[in-house]
Amino acid sequence: MMLLRKLRQNAPGLLPALLLLGLLALLMTGCDADVPQNTFDSEGEVARKQRDLFYLAMWPAIVVMIGVLGGILVMCLRFRERDPNSRPPKQTHGNTRLEIAWTIAPAILMLGLGIPTVGLIAELGEDPGDDAYYIDVTGQRFSFAFEYPEITDADGNKLFLPGEAHIPTGRKVAFRLHSIDVIHSFWVPKLGGKLDMVPNVENILWLRADKPDTFHGQCAELCGIEHANMKLTIHADSPEDFEAWENEQRASLNATPPPTPVRSPTPTPAATGASSPTATAAASPTPTPTGS
Repeated sequence: MMLLRKLRQNAPGLLPALLLLGLLALLMTGCDADVPQNTFDSEGEVARKQRDLFYLAMWPAIVVMIGVLGGILVMCLRFRERDPNSRPPKQTHGNTRLEIAWTIAPAILMLGLGIPTVGLIAELGEDPGDDAYYIDVTGQRFSFAFEYPEITDADGNKLFLPGEAHIPTGRKVAFRLHSIDVIHSFWVPKLGGKLDMVPNVENILWLRADKPDTFHGQCAELCGIEHANMKLTIHADSPEDFEAWENEQRASLNATPPPTPVRSPTPTPAATGASSPTATAAASPTPTPTGS
């Protein structure tokens, strides 16, 4: 009975807490790791380093959040007004030691996070080098196209793949990103972060897959009404399988003749509406000479 009485007395305060717990439980239902584009299920060097850096920043942030919110809660409960007629407590201004402490502590924390962050930004932004495998990627509304400079036919025509690409595992793959219309963003969450594709600008993003698998990605920049359907697929093959795939694609290119260019026909006088001198002369009546 005592417990029920206390619950009834504290019901107004318990209702928000129960609502918050319900919302947290609902939010936790979305934490499924077995999804095609799970950023935290890293299967590439770049994605793994970015995830580890995120964790490095997240855990101190959670500690600070708990400390700040916990302190606010304690102060609200312990120092709340109990008697409306009581005299207000003695007012004080400032605490030099406390202010120095909460100025130095965040500075040290930001320095500790800033050094690895800047280091990783520099590492991921470096030139992939000549040993990387280069692939040209073109974004247009609403699809991706991949071209392989190292896979060509006898005439130098490059392999063209719409919407999907093959890459070797264990090797740095450099994607040269282009756009022919608006800004897009190339993103394969399990392999690495996103990078914009800007018209008239070439951006280079390098990734490295740990093991053979199929990875899904999409455009991460709102680019139009069909943006949600602008997806891509990356097939990571073992070095042996990738070499066999390369040879197969190269043989297929050489076996298939390139399409004959379609030339526009030369416009005829009838098509353009203009008449030729010959036609005009044929159509005009010949004047009959008359005697004087």
